[in-house]
Amino acid sequence: MKSKVKLLAIIGSQRRNGNSCLLAKKVLESVEAAYEIVQLADKKIEFCNLCEKCVNSDCVLKDDFNQIFEKMKMADGIIFAVPKYIFLASKFLCLLERLDSIRHMRRHMGYKISPENSEYRLFPKKKPFCIFVVSGTGKVERETLQIVVDCIEGLGLKLVPHDLPPFFGVSVKGGDDIGEVLRNKEGTEECKKLIEKFIDSIRKSEPHTLHF
Repeated sequence: MKSKVKLLAIIGSQRRNGNSCLLAKKVLESVEAAYEIVQLADKKIEFCNLCEKCVNSDCVLKDDFNQIFEKMKMADGIIFAVPKYIFLASKFLCLLERLDSIRHMRRHMGYKISPENSEYRLFPKKKPFCIFVVSGTGKVERETLQIVVDCIEGLGLKLVPHDLPPFFGVSVKGGDDIGEVLRNKEGTEECKKLIEKFIDSIRKSEPHTLHF
């Protein structure tokens, strides 16, 4: 039986079924892969309180974070589809902060400066990821994506870049109204190209780990 790539798309928008989600669905429907879409707009994600308990256990906060984290660990690759606000959506950034807090606590064995477990990664096998950013203008600062990519790669994930600027991901003009992004045929096609490259990189790197 041929193995199938299992993708997880995390939608960082705070608007349910908004343009970021519609774009991800449209793109994923075009590929031969199993996928799941998680909309952060449907989830409760608290801010980290630096309790340090995640050094030896799962995060103890009673929200949806641990469920999302488990899905990330099970996927063969992760797609982040996020809107650009002043920076990027705050709930998406909160998710990254929670992930990075666990990484820090386990690497430093608590809230310390000097690492005691310097090689620790949340995703030790360099799980691949890619990024779509949707904005009204279709423009996102390269510096913004650099910060986000650095944070995600610090978790142990590996970026699959786009072949065109801004290279860190695909920046898509979505407009203001829900559904407007689907009229951007060129942007959608660039996302499809990145997803095809993304899936190909997964199959070439670790074919024996794919889910059935």
